[in-house]
Amino acid sequence: MPELPEVETICRALRKTLPGRKIARIRVRDPRLRWPVDETRLQQLVLGQKVIDIDRRAKYLLIRFEQESRLVIHLGMSGRLLLLTESPPFEKHDHVIFYLDNNTELRFRDPRRFGMVDAIPPGGLETYPRFINLGVEPLAPETRSEALFEKCHNWKRPIKNLLMDGSFMVGVGNIYASESLFYAGIHPKKASNMLSKKDWANLFLSIQNVLNQAIEKGGTTLNDFVDSNGEVGYFQLSLAVYGREGQKCRRCQSLIERYVQVGRSTYFCPGCQD
Repeated sequence: MPELPEVETICRALRKTLPGRKIARIRVRDPRLRWPVDETRLQQLVLGQKVIDIDRRAKYLLIRFEQESRLVIHLGMSGRLLLLTESPPFEKHDHVIFYLDNNTELRFRDPRRFGMVDAIPPGGLETYPRFINLGVEPLAPETRSEALFEKCHNWKRPIKNLLMDGSFMVGVGNIYASESLFYAGIHPKKASNMLSKKDWANLFLSIQNVLNQAIEKGGTTLNDFVDSNGEVGYFQLSLAVYGREGQKCRRCQSLIERYVQVGRSTYFCPGCQD
């Protein structure tokens, strides 16, 4: 599943090419996604609009238009957003196509159909239902480790579970939670209320560093993630613990261990994390 770095990578790539372009035509080939695509809504709020900017909220891409309406896209488990300068034959899971005024196409492709394509009217961003319960952005300048400590210092949930809770903090996900906890020296099962302010400061810095490094390297390609230009990310080459069960820790030479936590594989170093 694409997480924050992968979505941010796509956001930055689109920001180089989409601003100034107009949506000339929209085609919905198959509306059957996790939430059905409302073609009428897209036509009303997006068609003919000029792109002003591209942004991200959590794992949602937001394309902002001149009249302040927004196209919102979530990639789900397997979604891809492809910017094509030619018009190759459609693939089976090319569900929504946005034709731009310079003869390029923005195609939303989603084999597993867990993604989403929707439009937000002007002034509707703050009350958009999918955004109401989202947690803080880990890379936002206003997010502080002290506030995270104060929010959860009475909670007993394992810290890795908390980091993956999108109502607490968005976009971290399984891979980046495991990596961040390793660099902070914190065991994934440690109760959240056992972390001190100093622990939170170290952890939050690790989260930011891991996410920023992943963005710089184009995200993590473990299955089929590619950016809007069809290029893979290569942060997986730098992974310290994730996917390395039984291999030696590069710091202390202990063997990396794995266990299942809330249905997800968690990787950690028993020598570096307590």
